[in-house]
Amino acid sequence: MKINKPKLGLSIMPNPEFIAAALPLFESAQVEVIEWSFDTILDKKYQPEWLPLLLKEYGDNNRLLGHGVYYAPLDANWGANQDNWLQKAKLETLAYNYNHLSEHFGVMSSANAHHGFPLPFDLSNTILNIGIDRLKRLQNTVQLDIGIENLALASNVSDILKQGAFIEKLVAPINGFVILDLHNIYCQSINFDLDLLTIITSYPLHLVKEIHLSGGSWDHDHNLTKPIRRDTHDGRIPEVLLDILPEVLQRCPVLEFVIFERLGDTFQNKNDGLEFRTDFNKIQAIIDHTAFSSNARQWTLKKHDLGPPLIDLPLLNKQQELREHIRLETANNHAEWDTNMWITATKLYKKWNA
Repeated sequence: MKINKPKLGLSIMPNPEFIAAALPLFESAQVEVIEWSFDTILDKKYQPEWLPLLLKEYGDNNRLLGHGVYYAPLDANWGANQDNWLQKAKLETLAYNYNHLSEHFGVMSSANAHHGFPLPFDLSNTILNIGIDRLKRLQNTVQLDIGIENLALASNVSDILKQGAFIEKLVAPINGFVILDLHNIYCQSINFDLDLLTIITSYPLHLVKEIHLSGGSWDHDHNLTKPIRRDTHDGRIPEVLLDILPEVLQRCPVLEFVIFERLGDTFQNKNDGLEFRTDFNKIQAIIDHTAFSSNARQWTLKKHDLGPPLIDLPLLNKQQELREHIRLETANNHAEWDTNMWITATKLYKKWNA
């Protein structure tokens, strides 16, 4: 059996500060794969000149991964935003050779395109069917392997421990995969006092094709009952994640990619770039010294027969009500939500919907 070590790479940011920090890694040929969130640039005239050249170079060598932010696959409504997003995804995958395409779990906090962040929501059979419908439409459009990334923000402990099984049901009809974001899980572990490995093993690790690693920050707001860990994609990777990484790598038998993420506007000085490269090299050393027994899986594509997009008005009303209460920073009258997480959600809304 051929043993496959996962390829290590970066989530690409268009900021000059990011490319300055990452350039030494590219120059030393350490960046084996790149991931690009293609829907984050509204107009390609604003993208840097080097970006399409980089995408083509990695795409031509089957080392380019696509990552979406704004498709909103669990939204109970369907409208022009999603139609336009699918068209953008189609054009993007025609322009560049993506290995696969992934999206985020959750319901977007805003119904507007290019605003908001993913929210947890009650994991019912209704929302499961909505999500399956959306992922089938995406796979039909781009004809690529499709995956879902786990969410950082959680409304309660039960939401955390049910998410893995729900995602497995969500991707099964499209023969899809899972992106396991370890810092997202770290946030949940800290914020709800849960064992890190307990959360990790609640996911279908046999479907994990890609792992995300990043840093984050602490929210010490006086309205919170304790400091809350935030998935802000800045700072250093927590040492506990690096310590547990070898075991996680060995528990994911079809793992192919490990992606290190940091937002492009978080590099304030040369030391930030040095720390960024140091963390990258730590991940590389862990991968190099881990014994793997994985074998790349063939993710057979499917073509789906579909009617009109599913729309569920009662579910839509509930989603809109949650969005509106978060937008207005109303008191937490949603019994399923932990109070600290409700405060966190209202603060995130201010940040991403400004």
